[in-house]
Amino acid sequence: MNDKSKQNHLINNYRHKKFGNEFLVTTDHGSWIFLSEKEFEKLKKDLIEKDSEFCKKLEETGIIITTKNIKTILRKLEKRNDFLYQGTSLHIVIPTLRCNQKCIYCHASSKSLNEKKGEMDEETAKKVIDFIFQSPSEYIAIEFQGGEPLLNFKIVSYMIHYAKKLNKKYKKNLIFRIVSNFSILDEEKLNFLIKENVGICTSLDGPNYLHNKNRPFANKKESHHLVEKGIQKLNKKYKKNNIKHQRANALITITKYSLQYPKEIIDEYVGLGLKDIHLRFLNNLGDARQIWDEISYSCEEFMDFWKKSIDYILEMNKKGVFFRERGCLIILQKILTETDPNFVDIRSPCGAAIEQLSYTPEGDIFSCDEARMVGEDLFKLGNVKKDTYRKIISSNQTCSLVASSINDCQICDYCVYKPYCGICPVCNFVEQGSIIAKTLETPRCKIYKAQFTYLFEKLKNLENKKIFQDWINKTK
Repeated sequence: MNDKSKQNHLINNYRHKKFGNEFLVTTDHGSWIFLSEKEFEKLKKDLIEKDSEFCKKLEETGIIITTKNIKTILRKLEKRNDFLYQGTSLHIVIPTLRCNQKCIYCHASSKSLNEKKGEMDEETAKKVIDFIFQSPSEYIAIEFQGGEPLLNFKIVSYMIHYAKKLNKKYKKNLIFRIVSNFSILDEEKLNFLIKENVGICTSLDGPNYLHNKNRPFANKKESHHLVEKGIQKLNKKYKKNNIKHQRANALITITKYSLQYPKEIIDEYVGLGLKDIHLRFLNNLGDARQIWDEISYSCEEFMDFWKKSIDYILEMNKKGVFFRERGCLIILQKILTETDPNFVDIRSPCGAAIEQLSYTPEGDIFSCDEARMVGEDLFKLGNVKKDTYRKIISSNQTCSLVASSINDCQICDYCVYKPYCGICPVCNFVEQGSIIAKTLETPRCKIYKAQFTYLFEKLKNLENKKIFQDWINKTK
């Protein structure tokens, strides 16, 4: 029966991992299936009877290739990688490095309010926008970060107006976002951002006792009440103006102090009317490096916190409270849909340069936002005042960074989660001093593997799978 001349199929390239008495099998085009030990033995030995239910199951998922499914497999493979052809769409702009807060983990290494340097001027702002519109991508997202970007509101408003003026010529799908601590978001600024359809996001690390510990003002005053007030005010504005496509969003950074409060953090977000949270692990970047031993944690400690959080979120959903974890959502979109959500941190190749660029107040161009936080020339690709997009994107430096983030390396190629994962050269450099790292030794690899394993286990339960599918459906 394993005579190749009598078969009507080929076995696709697959990877596997044992889950108890079953095996998870995945393919390059993102298809997956759980097989019993007996079924997996049949697959390994190619003992697949033509027209059997087992054969149909493997054909349907693309584990075997036939004349019936080969076009579908190729289409799915192409669709999962169509981001490779679009050009850089995400542009992180830093109008100022000044900030009135002194967050203990500040990845951006923000400057004090009295600092004279680190402020973008109008000439540089114009050059940044001109450079951005050189990207061939039909989608352009300009995101203002800092520092506290509203401290240079004049430049933020100038760049938004100038980009919209340029777009009358280029006709791109143009969107704006801003990340602010809300401390100086007065009525004038808020009305401008809403009028110009700018997505507004803030930082919220949990209840007041946790948020204030992580994110105090430089003058030691507490900041939580301003974030809470800002979120409530923003949502009221949206409701009053009947704006249904926008809502307040918040980002959280997990420090060692966060680990004992998984339920309290989730309750804080739900209580403020937020619909999701992204429980990201801490990166050793910027000012975090100075107190890393004090605020960091092991992979095991983070995963214990993360699993407790997701279990709690699932229980809430089962009781009728819709709330999502964005990291889960991104992975689930990769697993349960044909389209990669294009989250640049977990993609192969990653988003360095070809999907994301970051611009400093001086006009320096970095391969991504995390790269500018490292401050190494290795990730500095040029300057908007003297370089073109074509020169930057085709440089040997960019090509080397992109190549270092492709997970076709020998170690990753054995991993069952390879179709859904990616490598970060910036994190590798910070952790191991090289953009080419011993991947299995990185905390990033250990955490993602644990998250994938947790989610595939949860997908075995139909009630969980229905909740996850609902999360995806409400993203569309």
